[in-house]
Amino acid sequence: MALELTGERRIALARDALWTLLNDPNVLVKAIPGCNTVEPAGEDCYRMGLKLQVGSVGGSYLGTVSIREKEEPASYVLRIEGEGSLGFMKGTARFDLVATDANASLLRYAGSAEVGGVVAGVGQRVLSGVAKFLAMQFFKNLDRLIANR
Repeated sequence: MALELTGERRIALARDALWTLLNDPNVLVKAIPGCNTVEPAGEDCYRMGLKLQVGSVGGSYLGTVSIREKEEPASYVLRIEGEGSLGFMKGTARFDLVATDANASLLRYAGSAEVGGVVAGVGQRVLSGVAKFLAMQFFKNLDRLIANR
């Protein structure tokens, strides 16, 4: 089952500072909903552990996230692959950072994923809603981390 998600979010941080945060695994583990581990697995590659609840189905994922096509401090592409008790997921997400002024940036994102296994049985409408919720939670967590800097 294929999923797509696009959007943008204004972040109260200069583009260079936002770039640094989005490339820091210690920040990512705190910002990504359900993420409980991030370990280096090579240059711009990390092993991640996630625990997620999708509707009435919950479980854990182990996978890798790699950063590709870096154009510092403007954009990069994340490649994500994982599997676990809920099934599997493979996807990519492109992030574009646009400076709006000295203290703010616009973060545009566009991603697609292929999911299978038990989680795919939940249905596309439910998974689309969950994906949007997880994106909103990521930005809420990121905003909190920025405010506490």
